[in-house]
Amino acid sequence: MIHKITDALEAIARAVKDPQGLAKTEEAIKTTRDLIKRSKENESLDASLKQLDSELATWQSKLPVILKEPVARQGMAKHANFWAEKLKGAYAG
Repeated sequence: MIHKITDALEAIARAVKDPQGLAKTEEAIKTTRDLIKRSKENESLDASLKQLDSELATWQSKLPVILKEPVARQGMAKHANFWAEKLKGAYAG
């Protein structure tokens, strides 16, 4: 399941860079949150997944504003990639 979540985070990072990517970004965030809710990973990842879900909820609510600013788009893409790497590292460890 973590692999699917990291793939979804990487999809967010790609979609947010697309100037016409509002719908793709919204869908990628929704997909990621759905995967987190269905995740049955070990308890050590549970706190991280809850934090990630909280951040995704914030992105979802502020998406129109985020997508208006190139710097915000870059920051969101960077943060999505950060989370993907963090989860990959935690899962591999």
